[in-house]
Parts: sequence; C-alpha cells; structure tokens
Amino acid sequence: MAHSNNKSLYTVDPYTGESARIDGVDVPNVDGILVRGHTVWAVQNFLNQIVRIRLSGDLSSGEIEDTITSPAFDVPTTVARFGNTLAAVNAQFMRPTSPHEVVLVPARD
Repeated sequence: MAHSNNKSLYTVDPYTGESARIDGVDVPNVDGILVRGHTVWAVQNFLNQIVRIRLSGDLSSGEIEDTITSPAFDVPTTVARFGNTLAAVNAQFMRPTSPHEVVLVPARD
C-alpha cells in the first residue's frame, strides 16, 4: 500500500488489517503501485517517474534499484504491466480538457 503524505510503502496483513512500513524506501509523491513477487513499481506522480524497488524476502525492507522516466509523462498516476512493458496513465492536471494518455515504457526488470 502507498501513503503519499508519508512518502512510504506498507505491507498489509489481509486477515488482521495490520500494516507495517517497508524500511529503506523513500518515495515522495507516491501514487499507484504495481507488485510482482518481490518487485514493486511505484509511480511518483508530480516527479514524473516510476521507481522499481526490490523488496527483501520478508517484505520488511526494500531498495530502489531503478528510476524510469519518459518525456511523455505528464503526472502519471497508476501503472499496469503487459509483458515487459509498463503502461502509465497520465493525469494531465494542467490540461484538464485533454483526453487521458497512456504512456508505454520498458519495465526494466
């Protein structure tokens, strides 16, 4: 789970609802996240980037391994994966009458 104000990611126990902060990961402007195994892609909306994070085996800590940028990012908010490609949706806050865009970038994992 992402918490924008805390610049953090958390694990959540689906049975108890208990959450725990993932140590070692500072993600300002975090928005949408995608989790695959021990890899998390975290969208940082106003920074116009996606960071790829490798989590420890017990999910208690992580490390940013890569930062993915694109000149086509315009406040991306969420991300999905299709094969080796990430699809990020631009919010385009400064262009509210524009149709929403999806930007494709390599997942780089």
